[in-house]
Amino acid sequence: MALDRVPWSELGPEFIATWGRWDPDDPQPEHMEFIGQNGSGKTFLKQQIFLEMARRRDSNIIVIATKQADKTILAMNWPVAGNVREALKHDRCVFWPRTAKLGTARKEYQAHHIGELLDKLWQPEANVIIDFDEFAYAEALSPDLKATCNTYLREGRSHGITVVAGKQRPQGVQRDMHSETRVTAMFKMKDSQDAERGAELLGGDKKEMMAELRGLSLDKHEFILRHDQSDLTVISWVDAPVKAPARREDGYRK
Repeated sequence: MALDRVPWSELGPEFIATWGRWDPDDPQPEHMEFIGQNGSGKTFLKQQIFLEMARRRDSNIIVIATKQADKTILAMNWPVAGNVREALKHDRCVFWPRTAKLGTARKEYQAHHIGELLDKLWQPEANVIIDFDEFAYAEALSPDLKATCNTYLREGRSHGITVVAGKQRPQGVQRDMHSETRVTAMFKMKDSQDAERGAELLGGDKKEMMAELRGLSLDKHEFILRHDQSDLTVISWVDAPVKAPARREDGYRK
């Protein structure tokens, strides 16, 4: 049976209203993974979700960026912090530890600052969404950081922490990223083996799901959204992008 196609302008508001509702007495964060190659639209979709989460639910969100440049992330017009002290001033920001160093020195620099941030955020009732724009890259920076990322996936929900993990392929990452996430947004796969693994992660009949993945429109940046909790699987696309607010420097953490 073919999956329904629902534009994000219809699907998005319901998703924002129900995804990982925060209740201090019964925290129910839901980790989410975004899988798609460069240019697929995964970072843009995350941007749309975060802007709506900030506007409608006043969520605390930290986007961890590791690329040298990323126009899509900057388009949110959120403050950019290069160290933990600056990041913790804001309810929402882009954490971007940039350096002119290359190779191993660059990875060590990023691992240190990202690890320091995660250590600082690990506290009861944190009530924060942490987005890894490239989860596989971040966890590969050091063994210690990989262990911390694993802890966030396995135990973060009990601390009120939601992990959002972006990845280019459904393979080559610790299995906890898939087993601990309840929501998956998957874009069209170029590689047949990636498509096969992606179909397995989405559940249902593998052959039918592979056909759905092959049929996604690249031009519209279509994706399959799977929510395990509600057993929802649907095809969507961003048809009415949210306009980012003007840059604000207020909104400091209490």
